[in-house]
Amino acid sequence: MVLPTKWLLLAPLLVASTVAAQPQLPVRQRQDRRAALPTTPTEPMLELYVAANNLTMAAFNGPLDRDSLIVDRTRFKWVDVGDRILALEPFADLGPGERLIMQVGFKDRALPAKAVIAVVSKADVMDGKVEVDRRANTPEALLAALSQKEAELEGLKARCAGNGPAGIVFSEWLTEKMHPVVLVAKASAAESSGLEAQRGVGYEGTSSTLVAIQLHNLPSQKPWAPGQAHLTSSRGAPVRVLSVQMRPEELAPGEQGLLVVETKEPPWIASKPFSVELMDASGQRRLSFTLETQ
Repeated sequence: MVLPTKWLLLAPLLVASTVAAQPQLPVRQRQDRRAALPTTPTEPMLELYVAANNLTMAAFNGPLDRDSLIVDRTRFKWVDVGDRILALEPFADLGPGERLIMQVGFKDRALPAKAVIAVVSKADVMDGKVEVDRRANTPEALLAALSQKEAELEGLKARCAGNGPAGIVFSEWLTEKMHPVVLVAKASAAESSGLEAQRGVGYEGTSSTLVAIQLHNLPSQKPWAPGQAHLTSSRGAPVRVLSVQMRPEELAPGEQGLLVVETKEPPWIASKPFSVELMDASGQRRLSFTLETQ
């Protein structure tokens, strides 16, 4: 069939209009550059500019700890950490103003100990390879680390000044009517060293856990004061101990007292025992026993 002349003339115009109506993908300039990690909190965070279905690599002048990577992996088609290279390939561009924060630590003991990075998308540019200068152990980095440690020390001082969460137990504000975890003690007589663990209760808080244990220093024994506490969870893993306090601070012969151990996480699992080892400052008198939920 032969089309009329006027249709033949309109066909190219229709094709041109269809092409013009299609949205144009942003044209980005792929770049390689050098950057530096901040050494103080006042310096801006390192940014990586990524684009959908494109690989961006950051090469560091320090050894990376691949197990320390923290990032939302659901946003990326490819995420990999090598000895010194971090590789990223996102499924899609990040939205305008969106910043995806990620971090990766270093294996050595130099400072800064980790890289905190903001992943963003720009309309005009994307990173191919970024060589990142860590500037390890500069005076600025060391001062920033010192400031952080001083802040942590002040927090510990405040905790000790008010006895921390353990003070709530000593004040008798927490009682068995508040539904604590009741713990049954089973001591090892061969290692009791004249001490007896009678009973215990546990309180699970938002940021830490309290294990309160009633102790008895048997008659004809020397006075006893706590030095250290070691806990092993029901799963067999060491439990991080934050503090050990007792009231009274020293048990006279035949006296009873309440020992409170603050831990980072609950050591118990229902119906499974966990281990406790208490020792005095000299390490000579040790009490080993297990506690189990009732």
